[in-house]
Amino acid sequence: MLEKVVMFPFTLFVVFLFAFFGVVGVVMFGQWSMVQNEAQMVAVSMGKWGGYTREAESAVADFCRKINVSRDRVRVEVGPSAGPVTWGKTVWAKVSVPFEFRIGEYSVGTYTLTGKGYSVSTYLPGAYQVSYIAPR
Repeated sequence: MLEKVVMFPFTLFVVFLFAFFGVVGVVMFGQWSMVQNEAQMVAVSMGKWGGYTREAESAVADFCRKINVSRDRVRVEVGPSAGPVTWGKTVWAKVSVPFEFRIGEYSVGTYTLTGKGYSVSTYLPGAYQVSYIAPR
């Protein structure tokens, strides 16, 4: 009888612990998928235009508005950093977003979610008139 009294709260604790970590995992995977998609979109844009452009920067700013994070907190790294990148060379983009996981008013922690995207440049010199910028 005593073992049932002791095991019931322990069993409930273990079940709630698994449920909590399951919810955290699902939510963070969804957030990471959004960051990964944004990094791939930036890389594809770089592949098309031969570098990081104002259009890519405005797309990142729009992404920040959608996920309700200040643009200053989102880090974008690109390579090669100087444009234009000629036809056939690999370009990459890395987007890092701080994700604060909260349960009501309680902050569980802040985790940096990083997405990486790769593409191949299809830019032909002289084909477009494009200006390049550095990510901020």
